[in-house]
Amino acid sequence: MNATLPMLRDFSDRFSPIVVKELRQGLRTRFFTSSLILFHTFIILLLITVTFGAPVEAVNGIFWGIAGFMLLAVMPLRGFAALHTEAADGTLDMLTLTSIASFRILYGKWVALYSQTLLVAGSILPYMVARYFFGGVEILQEVVALVILALGSGVITAALLSFSSQGPLLLRIFLALCVGAGAVTLGFFTAILVSASQADSMVREFFALALWEQCSLIGGILALVVYAVYYFLALGSSRIAPPSENHSTLKRLVALAVHGALMVTGLLLCFLNTDPDVAFWVFIPLMVLTLIVCMDVLTEEMPRYPTAVAVLARRGRFGRLAGRLLYPGWASGVIFSAVMCVMALSIMAGITLRHSSWDWDDGPGVYMVCLFLAVFVPVILRINRTNTFVNWWVVQLCSMICGIMLTMFCFTMNARDLGVIGIFTPITTLFGVNCVDYNSRQGIMLLGCVFSAIWLLAAMVRAASSFNTYTTLECEALEQIAQEPHRTHDAA
Repeated sequence: MNATLPMLRDFSDRFSPIVVKELRQGLRTRFFTSSLILFHTFIILLLITVTFGAPVEAVNGIFWGIAGFMLLAVMPLRGFAALHTEAADGTLDMLTLTSIASFRILYGKWVALYSQTLLVAGSILPYMVARYFFGGVEILQEVVALVILALGSGVITAALLSFSSQGPLLLRIFLALCVGAGAVTLGFFTAILVSASQADSMVREFFALALWEQCSLIGGILALVVYAVYYFLALGSSRIAPPSENHSTLKRLVALAVHGALMVTGLLLCFLNTDPDVAFWVFIPLMVLTLIVCMDVLTEEMPRYPTAVAVLARRGRFGRLAGRLLYPGWASGVIFSAVMCVMALSIMAGITLRHSSWDWDDGPGVYMVCLFLAVFVPVILRINRTNTFVNWWVVQLCSMICGIMLTMFCFTMNARDLGVIGIFTPITTLFGVNCVDYNSRQGIMLLGCVFSAIWLLAAMVRAASSFNTYTTLECEALEQIAQEPHRTHDAA
């Protein structure tokens, strides 16, 4: 008797219910099916043109342009309003009332969206093989480019899904444009990788490295992608979680570990490598990640329930001291952000010390100081008092607009000395210093750093005045912990 396997008609029970729910909905939507059909139609028509004598180089460029647009824009945009739609329909409140944690909700949605992206990425492979037989294609470079697009799509999807927790449409559009800037950069890098003129030199330089260097580079990239996806999902989950939960401590501990590892790696590259500029390959991702982390922790609402501080409060004086760095809320976020910025700036200081042609007061170092100190300005300036996340972005956008207007005024009116006005905020300092004469630039830059440091000190003073909230919640948490044995005894 021949045993036959039963036909698979549904997802396995081992899958998360959120993943199953999102996959069922996502695979049946008209957006997914229509975009998939149009994508393959365009690719097939494009490959047909090769048989009519179309240049292979032009076809390859168009092919990767369509693939990059599909993987970096179309598929991630499905998470643009995912959480906002759930909240508007009332289904998000039903999910949070269940035993499913908010991070699992975000993770399930991301897995469902990213699974569909991987399905699209996998469907590109046959066309890559077909183009290989047409000639002019290096299959190894093509596979690497596809992997890079797939990994970048995962990070972009997590970012858009996280930012979809925000209600204002204009804010979500602005954040999507910021994420899109990163997607464009990744698309240009992929275009360089698959171009015959540039890719050969990159491949030769990679294989010229030692085996441990190759493995370290690949492992480091994968680790950064995993961390970026995790942090964006943790950011979004903290925005939809009940206020009694603490989603910040674990997130900050992971950030400290990852950023500390990057700092040590960057410093080792500074002082042990003959070319200190190699450390920029560590500093640039660390800089971007630091700005994202600072934006997150400085826009957290202050905790209102003792359960949010109970884990560290029960660990004694050391736990309560560590809580000033790890508790949820913008007040501890000021101290935490300062630590993150020092970690990143230490690499820049190491590069400056090793690079004899640079001066700290007239080089990229002072620009980085102003850039990092700009994250603390919204702590003092409160334009929107109801939503700290919106306020952070509004203040930064207003500072940027003021800097652009200052630059336009100085060059239009031929009054470049007025660029000194920009020293009062870090962002306007970066714009104003480019208006003044080169001989005056060094002094104005240092003066701008001094004013930027005043914003940091003011933010720390304001944060210290709000630490009483943590003290009150710690006392309440300790009282509840002391009453737990009596409640257990009475229940018995």
